[in-house]
Amino acid sequence: MAFKPAAIKNWWRYQFRKIFRPRTVTNGGLKIFLGDQAGTSYARSIYRDTHEAEERAIVDRNLEPDDTVLECGAGMGVVTTLCCQKIGSDRVHAYEANAKLEPALRRTFALNQVTPHLEMKMVSLDGGEQNFFAADRFIVSSRYDNSDQYEGEQQRLDSVSIQKLIDDLQPSFLIMDIEGAEVDLASESLNLHSLKKLCIEMHPHIVGDEAITGLILNLIRQGFTLHMTESRDDVLFFSRAA
Repeated sequence: MAFKPAAIKNWWRYQFRKIFRPRTVTNGGLKIFLGDQAGTSYARSIYRDTHEAEERAIVDRNLEPDDTVLECGAGMGVVTTLCCQKIGSDRVHAYEANAKLEPALRRTFALNQVTPHLEMKMVSLDGGEQNFFAADRFIVSSRYDNSDQYEGEQQRLDSVSIQKLIDDLQPSFLIMDIEGAEVDLASESLNLHSLKKLCIEMHPHIVGDEAITGLILNLIRQGFTLHMTESRDDVLFFSRAA
C-alpha cells in the first residue's frame, strides 16, 4: 500500500515535535502556545493536530459571520481562536474555570492577533460558589471530583449562571466542553431563546448515559435537531430554525 506524501509529511512532523517538544506550534495556520504542557503526554494531540479536531470541523462548517459565540470551557484556546478568525473577536465570548490556563490562553490569542472576551470563570446552572477539581492533568479538571484517578486540588470557585450569560450576551452558537457539567443543559428551567446552534462534547464516562440521554431529549423538546452527519464521536452538533 502506497503512502500519500501528505501522510508521510505529517508523520515526520509529529516525530520531530515529539522529540524536540516545541512550546509553540502552528497547525493549519493557527499558532498554539503549549507552555509547560509541551512536556506532558497531552501535547501529543496538539503535535499530531488532532486536538479538538471534531469541534474545529463543526465550527469551520457551521459558524457564520452573523453568529455570536459563547464558549464554555476554552481550554487551550484553539477553538476560541478559530472562532475569532472566522467572525471577529468582538463576537466571541469564552469562559474557562481553570486559572492555570490563563497565561497559555493569553499567549495563544496574542500569537494569532485575536482578542476574544475571555473570563476566567466557571459556568454553572445557578451561579454562585461551586466545587471545582483542578487536576494536574488539566484536560480532566471538572466540578466532579476525580481525585481517585488524578492528582490535583479541590477548590471553591465563584461561577456565573449560564442563563445570565445567554440573557446578557444573546449568543446564537454555544460551544461547550466542561467535563460532564454539560448536563446542566438538561434543566427544563433553562431558556435557550437566542441559541440556534450547539456544539457539545458529551462525557458519558463521567455522568452516565442516562444523564446524557436526558440532556439530548431536553434539547429536542426545545426544537433542536441532532445532526448525526455533523457529529463525531462524543462531540454532538444541534441546530434549530430561527
